[in-house]
Amino acid sequence: MTSTEAPATGDSGLRERKKQQTRNAIHEAALDLVTDRGLAGVTVEEICAAAGVSPRTFFNYFPSKGNAALGLPATTIPEGAREAFATAEGSLVSDLCELVAQTVNLPADRSRMKALVQARPEMVPTMLQWMADARLEVYEVAAARTDADSARTAVTLVMAAVIEAAHRFTVGSREELADRLRGVVAEMGRLASA
Repeated sequence: MTSTEAPATGDSGLRERKKQQTRNAIHEAALDLVTDRGLAGVTVEEICAAAGVSPRTFFNYFPSKGNAALGLPATTIPEGAREAFATAEGSLVSDLCELVAQTVNLPADRSRMKALVQARPEMVPTMLQWMADARLEVYEVAAARTDADSARTAVTLVMAAVIEAAHRFTVGSREELADRLRGVVAEMGRLASA
């Protein structure tokens, strides 16, 4: 999937571009080093040296070297998305698709990410941990709106749709991602009742 960040203008646009350049530099350095030497054969300090950043800067963008290699930043739910979900009156699953689309940042270069995971199976736990962390963040918000069992089931469904959408589609915006997630969830429902 492509980056789903909206373009900004003015000073905030320049700041966002610089942040994106730093994020990309860290990701590219980590991806190259981990592809060549494996996750255990690389240190955060080596990634930082290759990217031209400090370890402090590294951890502002990625929680681990595995996340940096895969291009998976920590998942945090934006306050506006949290509030919109809490006050929405649509279907729980549809609203969760919107919340997840506003929250989860999927890597822009998924073909290289897939190649890394295939070449370096030690990366699978990092990917699974990222998904589990994202699921927990979303579940906590969903559980505030409905009962725990319904929240868990709905979040599991939508997160499965994220995995499927990542395999199938390249999207240009968060709105398009939300629509794609709704489409995959609807397809799952049709298959379950067939």
